[in-house]
Amino acid sequence: MKILILSASIGSGHTKAAESIEKVLNHEVLTVDFMSKEISTLNWLTKKIYLAALKLIPDLYDRIYNFAGVKQSGIFVRLLTSAAMYFPFTKIIKKFRPDVVICTHPFPEAAASLWKFLHAKSAENFLLVAVLTDYSLHEIWIYSEVDIYFTATEKMKSELAENCRQNQEIHAVGIPIGQEFLTADDENFQTARDSHEFTILMMGGGLGLGSIEETLMELENISAPLKILVVAGQNEKLLSRLKNFQSKHNLEILGYVENICGLMKKSDLLITKPGALTMTEAFAAGLPMILHAPIPGPETKNAEYAVKNGAAISADKKISEIVEKFLENPSRLSEMSLNAKNLSKVNAAADIAKIILETKKESRSEF
Repeated sequence: MKILILSASIGSGHTKAAESIEKVLNHEVLTVDFMSKEISTLNWLTKKIYLAALKLIPDLYDRIYNFAGVKQSGIFVRLLTSAAMYFPFTKIIKKFRPDVVICTHPFPEAAASLWKFLHAKSAENFLLVAVLTDYSLHEIWIYSEVDIYFTATEKMKSELAENCRQNQEIHAVGIPIGQEFLTADDENFQTARDSHEFTILMMGGGLGLGSIEETLMELENISAPLKILVVAGQNEKLLSRLKNFQSKHNLEILGYVENICGLMKKSDLLITKPGALTMTEAFAAGLPMILHAPIPGPETKNAEYAVKNGAAISADKKISEIVEKFLENPSRLSEMSLNAKNLSKVNAAADIAKIILETKKESRSEF
């Protein structure tokens, strides 16, 4: 069986979700960054414009996100996206000829859906799978050509079911993360936390976004000694600036890190923007969060989910004040850690792989 996984390097979450699924599939798998310049110059330019809009005019991005989230305007956006992304997808599909196509971002999903619509009677048709990588449903994900949907929560599953055709499968399995979180030793993990100085992990996703420098300056107001681990991700300019940051605390600056699980295991608190995959990893690690600087739209919804379920606090006041409250009341952190673990679905990647393979096997046996 040949399986094509299409991600999008718009943030690292979609890519990491794709990699997590790839690692549990024992078949011929090709994972492609659908927004890379090698695939399509237009796709690459779309990504650049998107990232620039987030940085320079976030309010405009928020308006576009909300516009696309309304049913009628959402249909228009889906049609536009499908048409724009169709031809790059066609080149990939003709070359690889997959039995299954898995999309972890709505852009390749749009192109794949249009291909299935235009080739509905093709003998070479494939099973189309969409893995939703946020904690809220958006209109841009909804296509009748998708065979199997995987959502992060039961609420999203119910909302999606109201908008899908009857024979589309929907499974609420969680967001796929690395298998290293599955093998975490919780007892040793907690012992390590209890035996060291209070450790804060700061992240801004793979792109190093989220007011990291401003937050570091804010933490200088805390008199108690802290260990601060800062992950700059792929943001080389930020990494260079952070290395010159003078702190009274025990500060460790890191670039792009593969072993996020290890860092989370030895941290007491995570300060981050609310990217869905980062949050999912923190749930698995039982790591309480302070969420700030969300990307308008999806990350705002992600933050609402974590806060509502008691695993995080939104930084609606000075972060230093929140941290000091935690230092005064460590039992609050323990409670949030438990809430985070209760939200965790560490088997998501394996569950996705199992359901896809079983569905494909059943569809073959029908002929």
